[in-house]
Amino acid sequence: YDRDVVNEVIDPNQSDGFRRSPWFDVIGPEFIDRAFQVAREVAPTAELYINDFDTTSTAKRQFLFDLVRDLKNRGIPVDGVGIQSH
Repeated sequence: YDRDVVNEVIDPNQSDGFRRSPWFDVIGPEFIDRAFQVAREVAPTAELYINDFDTTSTAKRQFLFDLVRDLKNRGIPVDGVGIQSH
């Protein structure tokens, strides 16, 4: 099985690149780390994904790349990237 753990967390119009949400407003960007850690705890064999749209935009694509690289470098269990389109 696979799980979209976080969805649409990027906003290249924000100075820090993160889309504002209730989770972001309360916890900050660390909510992404915690979401992946909890997802791994409750579904240890699932593939865990970060998902977003409009990744053909250079700024958004670069931020997503940098974010996933940072998460992986810090040992956050991201297994893949989902690209959505309509």
